[in-house]
Amino acid sequence: MGAGIAGLFARAGVRVFLVDRTEELLGRGMTAQRASQESLVAAGRITGTEARAADDLISPVTDIPKACGDADLLLEALPEDAGVKGKMLSRVDRLCPPRTVFASNTSGLSITRLAEATGRPGSVGGMHFWNPPHIVPLVEVVRGERTTDDTAAFLLDTARLLGKRPILVRRDVPGFVGNRLQFAVFREALHLLEQGIATAEDIDAAMTAGPGLRYGLLGPLRTADLGGLDVFHSISRYLFAELGAESEPPELLAKLVAEGRTGAKSGAGIYEYRGDEAAQLAARRDRVLLAFLEALERDTDPGEESNG
Repeated sequence: MGAGIAGLFARAGVRVFLVDRTEELLGRGMTAQRASQESLVAAGRITGTEARAADDLISPVTDIPKACGDADLLLEALPEDAGVKGKMLSRVDRLCPPRTVFASNTSGLSITRLAEATGRPGSVGGMHFWNPPHIVPLVEVVRGERTTDDTAAFLLDTARLLGKRPILVRRDVPGFVGNRLQFAVFREALHLLEQGIATAEDIDAAMTAGPGLRYGLLGPLRTADLGGLDVFHSISRYLFAELGAESEPPELLAKLVAEGRTGAKSGAGIYEYRGDEAAQLAARRDRVLLAFLEALERDTDPGEESNG
């Protein structure tokens, strides 16, 4: 994610320091970043010349003080561990100029808690990019309890500079908005699978060929408006009580993880992945998302933009 986000800034004409622990990790990050650029060139989103110019604006370094010395924005994309993130934010707080704004790419950890690791909590906010960051438009800008209006406005403007569609998460709640919606669907999908109500393939098809196809344009609330809130109210009265309401990860998910079936990266999860099947699926995902994004951009209603 860090390398992908660095590419976004570079393609917007911003000089970027990409920081990691070793030269090997930096090399892997730059390789991933160039692969993302190639997919954008292939889709006609940028030219080869623009891709090379963006590469020239990224400086991969292991020297954290060098990266911090004159930074306007420091965006961390460390693993989802509040302790690890807090320790790094505390360190860079001593290295960055007072004007530097800090942002965390956390998927749902408390921005308020992360900000407490610094001496500038008002200048800390969330800036959650979605994977793959070179394609997905959403960026969740999250206010901690002490994030200032100026900081929130700066992060929203920065996301727009990158060509993204930011939303403002006004309260610092676990999972923010996107992951709360995503995991509500994931919980119900696991419930359906565990209860033997449908196969994994059919559960996924029910989403991709049904509501998921609409949500790319309308979202769940606009969908309900178009379908009729009276209809959705009637269905809610009998259906809400039947939905999965587990407060802990279900046994099926815990069993898969315990067996080492952690998904495409391990070769098996809910599905099996042989050879380069996972890479082919990711490449197909990116091609389809880019085509879908282009179609949405051609039919954009200016009134759909978030007010932030």
